[in-house]
Amino acid sequence: MSTQKKELVLKLFELGVLKFGSFTLKSGLLSPFYLDFRRIIGDPNILRDISEQLWEIAKDLEFDHLCGVPYAALSISSTMSVLYGKPMIVKRKEAKKYGTKKIVEGVFEKGQKCIILDDVISSGISMIETLEALKKEGLQTTDVLAIVNRMQGGVPALESHGYRVHCVYEMDEILSVLLEYNKISKQQAEDTQEFIRNNSINFEQLRKEGVSVPSWSYRNIKLRAEHPVAKRLINIITAKRSNLCCSADVSTKRELLQLANRVGPHICMLKTHIDNIQDFDRELVIELKKIAEKHNFIILEDRKFADIGHIVKQQFTSPPFSIADWADAVTVHVIAGSSSIDALRSTGYLNNTGLIIVAEMSTQDTLTSENYTEQAIRIAENNKDVVLGVVAQNYRPESAGLMMFTPGINIDSKGDQHGQVYNPPSEAFTKRGVDVMIVGRGIYQAEDIAKKAAEYRNIGWDSYQERLN
Repeated sequence: MSTQKKELVLKLFELGVLKFGSFTLKSGLLSPFYLDFRRIIGDPNILRDISEQLWEIAKDLEFDHLCGVPYAALSISSTMSVLYGKPMIVKRKEAKKYGTKKIVEGVFEKGQKCIILDDVISSGISMIETLEALKKEGLQTTDVLAIVNRMQGGVPALESHGYRVHCVYEMDEILSVLLEYNKISKQQAEDTQEFIRNNSINFEQLRKEGVSVPSWSYRNIKLRAEHPVAKRLINIITAKRSNLCCSADVSTKRELLQLANRVGPHICMLKTHIDNIQDFDRELVIELKKIAEKHNFIILEDRKFADIGHIVKQQFTSPPFSIADWADAVTVHVIAGSSSIDALRSTGYLNNTGLIIVAEMSTQDTLTSENYTEQAIRIAENNKDVVLGVVAQNYRPESAGLMMFTPGINIDSKGDQHGQVYNPPSEAFTKRGVDVMIVGRGIYQAEDIAKKAAEYRNIGWDSYQERLN
């Protein structure tokens, strides 16, 4: 390592950017170290030094614009833009609710190339979200720059998405410099290295084991979720200590309302099949909404929209069901690609209704192949402004802001004669990373429906707690 890079490490330590001790991360984990690059705005000389180190990498790359990931990297991209005469664009945390309502600010043209800058690469998820947002605006990105590779899986994750990653420092290099100059103890360095090893994300291995990324806490999901219904659902889950969705596979108005009342205290969500209700009328919707408000749960209409855009819009908004008027969430197949989502978005109703994409089915001979599931999840991640999450068995989204909803959960049975495959809640939450379990016959066919719903709620919550531990 050059003398200049070593001196920069020591400056960052003295400024308090590199911290060692005990720190609670967003995930709730206790970490022996913390990297706080937001402090660099307090020292213009260090800001310049970092920009120079990054430019040594960037100068040999082909690009038109710089884009810093909010917030720490914004000061870096601004400094580099001024020092080296490269225009800058900004990807906002969220689209403006007024004016142009842009998610990406700046002067650019479709097809131009952009380099993404970040302070630290950990899981790579925030970087991937920025990359996807720029891609939707027509910008091309092949290279990612960062000050530090935290060595916790982010670099291979980005590389698996086809991006080239360039970092000024590996975390091991920083530890070596600080040890060399007696800034930290050997024990602090070992504790840091052990934490990194034990909390690294091996994306490839997880995929082989059937889970695409590690599970997220409900708190993390809420922090990263974009749709208001997603945040509301997490609030309900944590308030009621219930991650249970009951599937109301009944055929009459009376049965649906009775079931909703019985399971209401124990669920976070009720899944309906409204076109199965033989005596449907508007009174049913009014009464069902009252019950949902009374017991604090949201209503998911399992419509599984899958047609061309024009038809999907009619199915969502038109009588007799007028789903857009009352459903908090609806399911969508993406067999037609993302056009179904675009069509539903164009109705103007998705501010109050979130979408859940069906990425995988729970039947034994499902045609939702691994490739299909991965593409469906990618579509979900590209449309987080209207999507709550995905229905899946083994694959969860890489974004912490999207949830995994899993049907086929049963504590008393392993399947039925129609190819349905059941799994226990403990496996769903601890091994597969499920966020909300969907239970139908396991509850509504029970002798005591309310008691059985309470049993599932307790098991589901305990399984989630086990996952966190």
